[in-house]
Amino acid sequence: MSEHISIQSYNKLERAADYNTKKGFDPKRKEEMLDVALSLLLDLTPKGTTILELGAGSGLFTKKLINTEHFNEILVTDGAEAMLDIARNELESDSTNLVFTTLDFTRKNWSEKYMENKVEAVTSSMALHHADDKRVLFKEIYNVLDDGGSFVFADHMAGSSPLVEKLIGNKRARIKLASSGEDINAEDKIENFIISDKAKQQSEGNKCESTTQYLNYLHEAGFVDVDCIWRDYWLAVFVAIKPRYSEL
Repeated sequence: MSEHISIQSYNKLERAADYNTKKGFDPKRKEEMLDVALSLLLDLTPKGTTILELGAGSGLFTKKLINTEHFNEILVTDGAEAMLDIARNELESDSTNLVFTTLDFTRKNWSEKYMENKVEAVTSSMALHHADDKRVLFKEIYNVLDDGGSFVFADHMAGSSPLVEKLIGNKRARIKLASSGEDINAEDKIENFIISDKAKQQSEGNKCESTTQYLNYLHEAGFVDVDCIWRDYWLAVFVAIKPRYSEL
């Protein structure tokens, strides 16, 4: 099976290095999102937890996980070897065991690789939107988790309607125009950015869906206590728990 288009997009040294330097489309907004996700993980997991990170990229969120000294082991994975190489070179810890593995979470049955691990939490940041079938992905995550395990992730979302999608597009366009000193109210420039932004998302294999769709997929997979805890236009943080046998 060939690589997913998103892996092809990021599995280039120059592209990976550029992503690691820029740290996202809107670094300040992304930083707040990651802090929310981190806070949830600390609240939901006991100290010494083993956590699996999907789509770790160059390790921006991994570094936050390490700095807490809360996790005994972090299973750091990404489908793009170029991104994972940056993480390997930049991340180190005396208190946390780091295990780096190339993993394409868009494929079926990847969870079988971790069945012998005691995975008490799964996390991801700005990566799960690359999966074409979130139903399959969330079921794989459900399968890999221990009973009572926590799934906390942050992702890039689509609007729930054409109007909301337009509002998101306008916001992203104005941020981009402002960063280059252009008129943030120029309708033609806003429209041109929205068109080019959508084309870029498609070229990188992004399949952004609405928060409502994500919540439904999580429930279908068997998770409980499912919710979107935080949202800011196209960014959102979710929490979901795998029930214990006594709760089924």
